[in-house]
Amino acid sequence: MTVDLSPATLHARVVVDELIRNGMQEAVLCPGSRSTPLAFALAAAEAAGRLTLHVRVDERSAGFFALGLTAVSGTPVAVVCTSGSAVANLHPAAVEARFNHRQVVFLTANRPPEMEGVGAQQTIVQRGIFAHDVVDELILPAAGREVEAQADMQGWNAHWRAALCRIMARAAASAGPVHIDIPFREPLTPPVDGPVSPGDVAVPPTEEAFLPRCWQGRPAQRPWTEVCDTATVDLSLRTLVIAGQGSWELPALASVPTLCEPGGRTFGVPLNPLCVPALLADPTTAPQQLVVVGKPTLHRSVTRLLADPTRPQIVVTAPTAPTEWADVAGQAQTACTNLTVTGESPQRWLAACAEADGTARAHVLDVLAGLRAGQRDADPGWLPSGLEVAYAVGEAVAADPTLLLFVGSSNPVRDLAVTHPDLGPHCWVNRGASGIDGNISTAMGLALHHPGPVVAFLGDLAALHDSGGLLVPTLENAPKNLTILVANDAGGGIFATLEQGAPAYEDQFERLFGVPHTADFEALAAGWGVAYQQCTLAELAGVLTSHAAQAGVRLVEVRTQRRHRHALAATLTGR
Repeated sequence: MTVDLSPATLHARVVVDELIRNGMQEAVLCPGSRSTPLAFALAAAEAAGRLTLHVRVDERSAGFFALGLTAVSGTPVAVVCTSGSAVANLHPAAVEARFNHRQVVFLTANRPPEMEGVGAQQTIVQRGIFAHDVVDELILPAAGREVEAQADMQGWNAHWRAALCRIMARAAASAGPVHIDIPFREPLTPPVDGPVSPGDVAVPPTEEAFLPRCWQGRPAQRPWTEVCDTATVDLSLRTLVIAGQGSWELPALASVPTLCEPGGRTFGVPLNPLCVPALLADPTTAPQQLVVVGKPTLHRSVTRLLADPTRPQIVVTAPTAPTEWADVAGQAQTACTNLTVTGESPQRWLAACAEADGTARAHVLDVLAGLRAGQRDADPGWLPSGLEVAYAVGEAVAADPTLLLFVGSSNPVRDLAVTHPDLGPHCWVNRGASGIDGNISTAMGLALHHPGPVVAFLGDLAALHDSGGLLVPTLENAPKNLTILVANDAGGGIFATLEQGAPAYEDQFERLFGVPHTADFEALAAGWGVAYQQCTLAELAGVLTSHAAQAGVRLVEVRTQRRHRHALAATLTGR
């Protein structure tokens, strides 16, 4: 009979199940209180014939015992202990495992974060306790009663399993130990229906009793994310490629519809990201599988697509970093460094993508036309939107193949992604951490090596944040042809596109998020010895194409407005 399981019991059973799927055949257990959920889960797995469990009293001895086991078997072996100083006693074994290249998994129970620093017994800071003596560390967050909601169940299960697959892949790639720290909240013991007995607690009679269906792993005992050298993609299924920052060209996918963000390098058939909802609206045009290259970060419609557990997903990793892949929602089924393909993309799928893409592009042009017609006529002090500036920049780049474009984070990169989705492979971005810091300096570095003109398209806050990057010592080489284009809406326009930009928060928005300012970019440029030019939207194309006559670095400012950015974002996305 299936019983309701506590969050701690579910957590432990998912962890043990996924570690077994990732090659763990043996585990060493030291008795303790906070590790109770893991003890029962390991005993149940042993009773089901899925692993061999060894019990030892002393953690230091247990760690070295596990090291000996894995030295002979060549498979990962977990050593499990409770919280507190018990964890510290595993460090000598971690040192030896690191230098002896053994896959020992230090699986340590912990108190939840709210119990740190308040005097709770057997509670120490376990994060980083093994320092550089493990190849990786994972803090697997504790679940609370929120796991009772179906959506939360799927999310927690995917997150836990995907994270475990990632760290086990790193252990295998580095042939070294890893630390998995698991906070558990009470109750720590499994629920019991009737008298306590091994059959009730440690050995559930069926797989369904061990883990309810929504908490189970992939079919056929496969890992949640299977790591391999080469995966085969059947293109006869409706396949969509999502190419994020840091992606690269994959010739095998050259004919496949692709959402390529600025900074992506995969060359497929480019689609406007605004077409995703239209494709998903019809089951006959929805993608049947996804191939992810690089790190997608921009579009919420794409984020929701990647979080869909019903759609098979393959992530392609760089050969230089085979254990680094982007999978925020934890739904990837396969991670590989190489792809082979079979079949061909169905013509109906290609036609559906072309139609949805055409509709999305026409919609963007209609929105732009509406901005030009409506605001200019109604407002004598009219200023363009950043979206209009992005369109002008994209047109200039598309017309000049020698021009290199660096796009700043926040609105510029998002606006360009919808106005000119074809330009993704021709852009450079700092989207590794998606910050606005260092944008001018990065563009300076690009411009020193690029033989043609370089344009850095930034928002005002990004330009101000790195204004010091304009300083080039007099004895150093300066870029010969760099235009820093600042779309200045006098504040944080990106936040106007998000939830906090809604009318309900209008009273507090400007101070907390809009942060209006009166920074003088002309004076700033003069202070750093940089040429300055202010231009209108109508003049911008001519200014950008006049780069051949320019020498050195110049700062070009276009004044924009953000009063209607929230409504504009809603119009673009159809929210």
